[in-house]
Amino acid sequence: MNITLRQLRAFYEVAKTQSFTLAASNMKLTQSAVSMLVRQLEAEYGLALFNRVQRSAQLTEVGRQMLPITERMLEDLRQVHEGAADLKALRRGTLRIAVPQMLACSWLPPLAAEFMAAFPDIGLHVMDTTGDRIVSAVQDNEAEIGIGPQRPAPAEIAAEPLWEEPIQVALPRNSPLGDADCLTWKDLRGENWIQYSDDFTLYLERTIWAKLPIPDARTTNVRYLTTALSFVGLGLGVTAAPQYARSFADQFAVRFARIEAGRIMRAFYIYSRKNHSRSPAANAFISFLNNKIGNSS
Repeated sequence: MNITLRQLRAFYEVAKTQSFTLAASNMKLTQSAVSMLVRQLEAEYGLALFNRVQRSAQLTEVGRQMLPITERMLEDLRQVHEGAADLKALRRGTLRIAVPQMLACSWLPPLAAEFMAAFPDIGLHVMDTTGDRIVSAVQDNEAEIGIGPQRPAPAEIAAEPLWEEPIQVALPRNSPLGDADCLTWKDLRGENWIQYSDDFTLYLERTIWAKLPIPDARTTNVRYLTTALSFVGLGLGVTAAPQYARSFADQFAVRFARIEAGRIMRAFYIYSRKNHSRSPAANAFISFLNNKIGNSS
């Protein structure tokens, strides 16, 4: 069965006006065109919808039963059209985003508040997770876009750079290393390292720790940066964290120190699926982020 919207609309207009002439005027078509559309629909159904009586068109019993069904179909299609227009105009929609937990509770909230004030009809769904899970969350469609540190991405995931963040060391406030604002990796050789990211740990192992081996007995593994900072605050070790984590120094009773030599910069990216059209809400948020980051750089 190959029924078209124009055929349904022709049937509806003729049924309401009981006239092919008036229906043609409403549809801005010729009478013969409307008559052809109705005949095509009747052929598809294999049933007569109208009794042609002189110049009027009266519904058959089948036509009377089909009219309310057709009205519902046309109304559903109208709502689909309006819904698409609203999505395009950002009058509805949902932004689904995956963000590392610490970023989600420090960097994201003020930006989300400003974005939602500009687009109050857009809903927000935040998947706060580990940095190692951002790419897979996008790949598995748990989120439309992800924002997080650089990670290996499969071929079907696009990565667009956003900004770079210096990595600093979080230490207990009573650390024997004192109150120095700058340290070297060598200064930290004897510390117990609290590890929270498999990917970042591998990066440190390949770059820094290869030169300054750290025994396995001097490492502790957790899942979240917040947990790592809690361990550091209790004097159980040190950890490496992005600079934005400094805002939680008082909460976790830690202090942050810069690395004087061998400074590490971590790139942060927007991740999305290739060959998938992004929603208007996602495109608007990405444009908003790029403008904010561009203005602050």
